[in-house]
Amino acid sequence: MDLSAILIAAAGLAISAVTGRRQLLRWDIYDRKNQMILAIWILVMFVPGYYLMSLYGYHILKIFRYWVLMYGLMLAALIDMKRKIIPNKTLLFLAGVRTILLVGELACFPGLWLELILSSVVGLGGGGLLFLLAGAVSRKGLGMGDVKMIAVMGYYLGFQVLMSDLIITLSLTVAAGAALLVTRRGSLHSEMPFAPFAAAGTMITILMGF
Repeated sequence: MDLSAILIAAAGLAISAVTGRRQLLRWDIYDRKNQMILAIWILVMFVPGYYLMSLYGYHILKIFRYWVLMYGLMLAALIDMKRKIIPNKTLLFLAGVRTILLVGELACFPGLWLELILSSVVGLGGGGLLFLLAGAVSRKGLGMGDVKMIAVMGYYLGFQVLMSDLIITLSLTVAAGAALLVTRRGSLHSEMPFAPFAAAGTMITILMGF
């Protein structure tokens, strides 16, 4: 990475570490375990993450968009693991930032305005509707927080990338459920927080360049 890339990644890492710590303290879930998860996640997001996304030729706005999504999902995952909720304020904040970034992308790429808007809107509506239907079928399997989180993910990723993300996310969820059964630490009726798997699946999807 060149000097400007290093400075951007370092600034993002520092800001995320400070704001993340403040948010976890605000939620009263700041402990040694979450502190370690926060540090590792941010490090991966900004160092190999920036390198790989630059390698894929992503515009800085797209890189920043993916940073915001990965960061927001990580915070949602930590609160979901502890409190079994996904705060609406976090999802609304993510949606608001995505809207601002979309305006920036439209200004930078006016020739792609229709593609950018359709990708975002279809991702938002399609992802939310898909999981709303899945939640209705599974009854207690998915909460409205999960549905809204998937909709926000679609708003950031677009529907096509969201589908790749969900394949990875659901594979991780099934693997974790199977591990709990094998080790007898859970049963078929055990509930697992979904946000951690969504966060991990999204990071894998983005770093793999889908």
